[in-house]
Amino acid sequence: MTDASDTVPATTQVQDGPRGIGGWLILPIIGLVGTIAMTGFNLYSALAQWDGIKAIIAGSNEMASSLRLPVGVSFIGGIALIGMAALCLYRLFTRAPSVPRLMTIFYIALITVSFTEMLADYRVSALTNSDPDPNNVKDLVRACVAAAIWIPYFHRSRRVANTFRSREAAVDRRIGEIF
Repeated sequence: MTDASDTVPATTQVQDGPRGIGGWLILPIIGLVGTIAMTGFNLYSALAQWDGIKAIIAGSNEMASSLRLPVGVSFIGGIALIGMAALCLYRLFTRAPSVPRLMTIFYIALITVSFTEMLADYRVSALTNSDPDPNNVKDLVRACVAAAIWIPYFHRSRRVANTFRSREAAVDRRIGEIF
């Protein structure tokens, strides 16, 4: 026996709760844009010192050779973070069902890159006998707090479920009605 709701396509069903890009979902979007802007600015600042980068790549002396790994890891991490944030923005605006998983991966990558950046800065500081950047710890804490807030949001929010997982949200409601 079929129910009347079985014959109605999922796209025409009325969904309970908010739908669309709005509400609290604006804050992660602003965070993604900010991540792209700040990481891009940091990469540009590093590339503005191209003579030093060339010396590190060429390994002109012992210290420059030992700076290759931290500088390379920092550069690759920055590029990867920009790419991941851009992909998340694209998927958000196309309302892809993979958004909750992608945002989880992004926040874990943000923590990883922040931690790696902090370790690389400590390594550079030890090699150059300078003080490490105190903002690295703040960035790591900020990434951890953002992940603690937004990962559960992307997996539990009704707006996210209605916007990005409409078919899955309809199934979740049906299962909820059974029990």
